[in-house]
Amino acid sequence: MGITLDRGRYYWVKRVPKRFSRFVLGATGKPLTHVRQALHTDSLSEAKAKAIQVEAARLAEWEALAASDHESARAHYDASKTLAQARGYPYRAVVTLASGDAEHLVKRTLAVTGENFTSKVAAQAVLGTVPETMPTLTELRDDYYSLTRTRHTKKTVQQLKRWKNPRDKAVANFLQLVAPKDGRRNPIPMPIDQITRNDALKFREWWAERVQNGMDPGTANKDIGHLSEMWNTWTTLKEVDLPNPFRKLRFEVRGKHKTKTPAFSREWVRDHLLHPGALDGMNDEARDIFLMTINTGLRPSEITDAALEDYVLTDNIPFLRVTENGRELKVEHTERDIPLVGVSLEAARRISERGGILRYRHKANSWSSVINKYMKNNGLKETPKHVAYSIRHYIENALLQAKVDDRVRADILGHEYKRPNYGDGGALAGRREALERIAL
Repeated sequence: MGITLDRGRYYWVKRVPKRFSRFVLGATGKPLTHVRQALHTDSLSEAKAKAIQVEAARLAEWEALAASDHESARAHYDASKTLAQARGYPYRAVVTLASGDAEHLVKRTLAVTGENFTSKVAAQAVLGTVPETMPTLTELRDDYYSLTRTRHTKKTVQQLKRWKNPRDKAVANFLQLVAPKDGRRNPIPMPIDQITRNDALKFREWWAERVQNGMDPGTANKDIGHLSEMWNTWTTLKEVDLPNPFRKLRFEVRGKHKTKTPAFSREWVRDHLLHPGALDGMNDEARDIFLMTINTGLRPSEITDAALEDYVLTDNIPFLRVTENGRELKVEHTERDIPLVGVSLEAARRISERGGILRYRHKANSWSSVINKYMKNNGLKETPKHVAYSIRHYIENALLQAKVDDRVRADILGHEYKRPNYGDGGALAGRREALERIAL
């Protein structure tokens, strides 16, 4: 924003941002690179105050112009509301204005003929002729992400992506089933006020058939639950009175349908995974991350996301500090110090000497894919269902078989301890003693 003095009077001047260049036209119909508007004052302080208002109004007008050219009717409507507000008028639909105070309607009508109303889109905004439009389900989802952004301030880019993925999938599944299709069979965006209870019931029935054929009902409930929660959050925070079509559609889950990842047996870990040469085909970093899990039960992400300074290897009890480090921990009790023993300590020293985790930094899923593929190709899976995470379950079983105290087991694995919390559970020394009982 700029202010210029011309013959004793101030003017607001601004370069037109590139994204608006084709919408801001001069008298000849050609795009303008700069705009100028009289502020009708010879006072610098008054000019500065007026310039702020003028710029807000112009930018809102340009946004509305761009939105009117956008395929989203909702974007056009939202931009028109912002533009009307910037012009000093809360947005009111023309029907509401016509049935209201006649003097107010006349005031708005006269206002759009003033010198500051240079475009049709500004007049439409002030007179409320842009029809109110509900967002599409995809737009609601994007709004939801914005409305809930404060919940995710500690998530890494990868964590945020993992959080969004199932919600994106739920929206895509629903639209693929119920939305009208274009010539290429792609779903056509549906405003949410056109989504009916019958549409939601059709979606539930689609899932019911899949559950009947062996799909985990918990997976179906996640899809339905994500859609319901996004809908409730959006309508609440936007103060829109629109019934939730996805309410009370979850499937009843009897017993535990979730298949637990199996644990490796101690013999398999010792005789196969740690057999000389068994892991030689892995890259150094992937192998050392794997070895760090062997005697610790650490989650892969707790290793891949750890900073170099979290490797405390020169103390009497070497340990890895599991802390936030710019990411969101699973739960509060996940933060802990884990003693390093046996092959896990040796691997941690090599990682530290290389400057910490580099290749798989914040990429635990990529690491898991590499390990699972390697184990499959090299006959290192105890059963087809065993995966890299099976090491963590092996540690859990080994600690239990070694009769390690409940509190110490919880501290090692980062589980919640549900009994009264007395003392520190033996802290680092107690955890090391427990891990040494099962170390390989």
